[in-house]
Amino acid sequence: MITRDYILRQIRQLVQALSLVLFHRREREFDLAQIVLENTLVDALGVPLESMLAVDREALLALCSRDGALHGELAVAIADLLRQHDSAEADERARWLYRAGLEVGAAVPMDVEEFLGSD
Repeated sequence: MITRDYILRQIRQLVQALSLVLFHRREREFDLAQIVLENTLVDALGVPLESMLAVDREALLALCSRDGALHGELAVAIADLLRQHDSAEADERARWLYRAGLEVGAAVPMDVEEFLGSD
């Protein structure tokens, strides 16, 4: 139960950050959007953006797993946030996370099929 509550808090924090990032991007406050993205990854996951963009697939999926099980909603929340960073590395990692989320039946954004098809 404690693990589930912790994961739900992480997801909530990531979703709130995504909302802020999207707001700042819409307002053309790109520096603020980047700061929110970077700070949230450290606060919620303990991993700086630069490190997240450098890890391999297995290490990234391990960030979304507890007790050997992938938490699809957490993977999708991280992917949603990574998509807001304009880089090929972020897009690649978002794709890894979306695919993993789909494999375990997590709900994904409606445009994921199109995003995954752009490989």
